[in-house]
Amino acid sequence: MKNLILNEKELRKKMIDLDIKTINELATRAGVSKPTIYEYINGKSPLSAAFTRLCDYLNVEPNEILMEIDTTSTED
Repeated sequence: MKNLILNEKELRKKMIDLDIKTINELATRAGVSKPTIYEYINGKSPLSAAFTRLCDYLNVEPNEILMEIDTTSTED
């Protein structure tokens, strides 16, 4: 099974481009709570209205800061 998660490296690049130094500053500017952004960074699926607001603020398409991970177990 594959899941989409936030690519933190790409998020940080966009923050640098916008001269945003902290997650707290990003949360305030984007209108998304700081805990929600940290949930995305820590692997929560970012498919929500808050994620859409974050992408709109960063002026990116969601696929630009998402990455796909394989969550299937390799154990037999």
